[in-house]
Amino acid sequence: MIKHAFIGFLNGMNETDALRWYLRFHSKEVARFVGPWLRRYETFKAFPPPPEAKRFGAVGGFMTELWYASAEDFTEARANYRPYTPPPGGWPAAGGSVTIVPAMPTEDFLRKEPAPEERHILRWVRMFKYPDGVPPKEADKWYIEVHSQEVKQQTGLLKYTSHRALEKPPAPSPWHRLEELWYEDFDAWRKAVIESPPHYTPPPWRKEEPFVDMVSNFVGYKPSYDFLKDSPLIP
Repeated sequence: MIKHAFIGFLNGMNETDALRWYLRFHSKEVARFVGPWLRRYETFKAFPPPPEAKRFGAVGGFMTELWYASAEDFTEARANYRPYTPPPGGWPAAGGSVTIVPAMPTEDFLRKEPAPEERHILRWVRMFKYPDGVPPKEADKWYIEVHSQEVKQQTGLLKYTSHRALEKPPAPSPWHRLEELWYEDFDAWRKAVIESPPHYTPPPWRKEEPFVDMVSNFVGYKPSYDFLKDSPLIP
């Protein structure tokens, strides 16, 4: 199973206009055109990122996940694409970064996940790529063997997983990985990431964090909209 993930979708638009277009037209067209191949179609309204998170490419807007049974299903569904109603301001205004990854993580660094009934959950979803000229396989060795082992020492980190992008994706994307780090709230995030992070061993290509090119969203545990199940009201 694969996941078509979007970060920062509609971040460049007026929120009211964006929601009206998304709920009235785009989500319904996606469900109609490719819905028979979709296993999930969920969108999460991003929390406004704190100023300290801007250097990690944190943006607002929405985070969306479309799940397919396989890359073959994704390719077959694309043959049924139709002209979509453009958003106000045209497609560049919608923005967003996109990648395709296995639905299940390729790495689970903590091997634990809190029950949502036990506490509030803040998901920090990060899409990243290694700088140009850095061999991805060598960079992945640093990421898995060094960096992830240090990141998982963060105080208050509840979950830490990563999805390696498909080697031969059915649609091109520059991003190498999609990862998630979970905290209880922004205070816990700030303590773990800004105020008292563990020591990080920098890679050869960059000495200051973040060590990779990154875009990220902060979202909650449950989706704001489940378009395969719900008919959300238009604002």
